[in-house]
Amino acid sequence: MKDLNCLVTGASTGIGKHISIELSKFAKHIYITARNLKKLENVYDKIIQNNCNCTIVPLDLCENSSIENLSLEVFKKDKSLDILISSAGGIFSLSPIDSINLTEFQNILDLNYLANFRLMKNFHPLLKNSKNSHFATISSVNSSKKSHYWGVYQPVMTALNELVRMYANENINTSIKANVFCPSAVDTRVRENIMPGENKQEIKSAKIVAKEIVQVILNTKKNGEIIEL
Repeated sequence: MKDLNCLVTGASTGIGKHISIELSKFAKHIYITARNLKKLENVYDKIIQNNCNCTIVPLDLCENSSIENLSLEVFKKDKSLDILISSAGGIFSLSPIDSINLTEFQNILDLNYLANFRLMKNFHPLLKNSKNSHFATISSVNSSKKSHYWGVYQPVMTALNELVRMYANENINTSIKANVFCPSAVDTRVRENIMPGENKQEIKSAKIVAKEIVQVILNTKKNGEIIEL
């Protein structure tokens, strides 16, 4: 299994960081992307300790042509990609719909939905060239608990879930599998921003969730599913 070529977005912190480190136990090479170079370098040090090659790609997924240019460079170098895990995402505040800031809403849409669409579209040829590839994204499941103040985030994530399921169905006769992972509550910086003061003993660690996600990706035949953790 050490021949896997992988890419993880949002790899500098939280779930993405721990996915990258866990995946490096099984992969030959991992591209890790995020905006913070220093934090990526810390993840890089842990990855190479697992006898896995690593390429750091400082990147803002929302910048024009950033994903398109990355996919071209990876294609030139490798021609194929076995696993792409989209872990970059965020929510900055909770707000009633009548108070939603339009700029913030656009940022949420760009990062959580449009970036994932561009990843699917531009890395599709690389995933298709692999004999057994997997696209996975970290999202949020629709819940009655989010019936208030999540209007800037939850509708976007619900749309993302449907986009991934559609992509999976469209590729049912190819080598590509695509799934959505929806952790219920994870101790991350993103969650701290919206749920300050939460009892950390009652939620999962990012390290545990990352291990669960990697194991599912490596061992499952599931396709087009929303996997709650």
